[in-house]
Amino acid sequence: MSLSVGMNSGHWLDATARVDALLPEGVRVSVLTQSGCAGCASRQGCGTGLLATKRKVRPRQFTIATSSELSVGQTVRIGLPARRFLEGALAIYGLPLAMSLLAGGAAEAWLKPGHPLVPVIFLAGLACGVLGLALWGRYQSPVYRPVLLDPSPP
Repeated sequence: MSLSVGMNSGHWLDATARVDALLPEGVRVSVLTQSGCAGCASRQGCGTGLLATKRKVRPRQFTIATSSELSVGQTVRIGLPARRFLEGALAIYGLPLAMSLLAGGAAEAWLKPGHPLVPVIFLAGLACGVLGLALWGRYQSPVYRPVLLDPSPP
């Protein structure tokens, strides 16, 4: 099974996957990670392909809700809107960083510069950002799951 990850004209990140199991709520699919680009195949470039060959690459599995008639072993195309991917990345990296910088900056303003509690408050802000991200993710997780785009890709 080949993996084709890219952005199509509808601004979706898509990948080719294989149906592993039929579930009451949909299907479980496996997507293999990309092992490199054409530069890796020609032994030029950044070396991502070389690193990928040195470690065991396990397929990523997702449960996808669908009412389509699929069979085990069938190849399908799944996708995630590019906007959702970018929102998720911004939230994962931005929220903890923003909370830690706000907490550290407030501590630096209220306490005297160089006070030993400033780094502790900075780390507490980081922890609050991670906790806030976990709570946010609990309610937003269905929005960031891939969906079935095409039951039989080209």
